[in-house]
Amino acid sequence: MRFFGTDRGILKSKFKVEEAVSNDLDYLPTLQATAPDHSDVWIEVSETPYLTSLDSVVLHCMKNCLPVKLYVAFPTGISSTVYKKCADEARTKGVGVIEVAEGKCTVIYEALSLSLLGVRSEDRSQFPAKYRSVLSTAEATFRNGDPAKGCSLVYDEIEALSRRLALKIKKNNWWILLTSLGVPTINFERDAWASVMDILITRTNFNSLPSSAKKSLLMRVAALTEHRNETGHKPKNRTVHSQRDRELRTRFETAVDVLRDFAKAVGPLKI
Repeated sequence: MRFFGTDRGILKSKFKVEEAVSNDLDYLPTLQATAPDHSDVWIEVSETPYLTSLDSVVLHCMKNCLPVKLYVAFPTGISSTVYKKCADEARTKGVGVIEVAEGKCTVIYEALSLSLLGVRSEDRSQFPAKYRSVLSTAEATFRNGDPAKGCSLVYDEIEALSRRLALKIKKNNWWILLTSLGVPTINFERDAWASVMDILITRTNFNSLPSSAKKSLLMRVAALTEHRNETGHKPKNRTVHSQRDRELRTRFETAVDVLRDFAKAVGPLKI
């Protein structure tokens, strides 16, 4: 409790000892408290860095998108074989591991928010090579507790690609020529992303683009602009925190799908 107070800002008075976490989960962690960011912190004290009985707890939190960070605190001095097996199991399941020696706590692995672990892991070989690194970073950022930033990284790539597409169309004059409107004069590099997408959808001569680059695909891209600025809002309470994580998980997966399809569709244009 002293460690979490000093390191994480959770007051000692906020901790509950061996109390049920909820009516629908039969689990009594050694310690539990609510962190300043409205996530739940559950701490299990054990002789080893992981317990198989925690599998059902992790699964329950993932399925119900509960903003829980689960830690196992264990004493130093266990055998290296047991340590490696249990520590690896904990890391795989997003459970934090804390080693305690002579009153000092050392975080071996940080706990991930279990509400975010359920996000789909993408096969990055299905994406053009230049997007794989940013996708890896985005997914790691999302899982490590900053889902808003993870979403933003994917949105940034989609926006940049759509602006490059607009500049390509402008350079080649691939517009539907409407005498009453003339050639679009929007600044494709600086004007609002939503405005750029509106011009692309309404004025592009799709016969000049690869057959897979359809209007319906650009409409999927345009739909993302509405959520672009909503991802960074911090939750006000635990309920909002859980709802935000659930929505961001869906939005992240949707954005990744759009990036894959969009990048493949305009690939022949080499933009």
